[in-house]
Amino acid sequence: MEPCSCLLDRQLTKYTANSSFNYEQKQHTFKNADIDAKNAQHFAMVTKFVDNIEAHQEKGTWLYIFGDETRIKGNQSAYGTGKTYLMDCIANALAERRIPGLYVTEETLFGDIRSTYSRNSEESETEVLSRYYNVPVLMIDDLFTASYSEWAEGKLYSILNERMDKNKITIITSNYATERIHLRLPLNGRKIASRIIGQAQRIEMIGPDRREKKARDRFQLETGNEL
Repeated sequence: MEPCSCLLDRQLTKYTANSSFNYEQKQHTFKNADIDAKNAQHFAMVTKFVDNIEAHQEKGTWLYIFGDETRIKGNQSAYGTGKTYLMDCIANALAERRIPGLYVTEETLFGDIRSTYSRNSEESETEVLSRYYNVPVLMIDDLFTASYSEWAEGKLYSILNERMDKNKITIITSNYATERIHLRLPLNGRKIASRIIGQAQRIEMIGPDRREKKARDRFQLETGNEL
């Protein structure tokens, strides 16, 4: 039987959570995050999740980080609230702790599967799906934004269902509350939402659009004027 340390090294050669990150993304960490009254609770929940990652690996706990525009009030926003930034922090923390993980966008996920249909593909569809089924931690950023076909719905359902059955951690960011997923995925949306509800700790991120604030601050710094 292969020693655990050797298995871990083998997994990390394929699944380093932040391996696709650019320099800026690698600076997104819990230690240097800009935490304030609007997002402190979100960061506290996620850091607790990462601190207890071994227990969540045993249970197969998921995280569903979402902000839905139909649920906003007043001057709040469902966009630019830091969902992807928070996911980056998770990936960097996993890499630092040598916990195998895979970070993808929805576009990358479907692109990986479609690429196997080419004659020149070095991997089969079965091999690619096996990667998504079995990676210890799978992170999917901005889920439910694709133009879904019956094929895409089926592949996504297969991946999430297999991961639930195998007790694998899945972490998702999205702009859809679970009760609205079926509007994007009419064939499998309710089944996928049910699995998220049953497996995931849900974190709703609604608040100020931090991208807008960053743009205003940059404009003021460069011009001395306010937008």
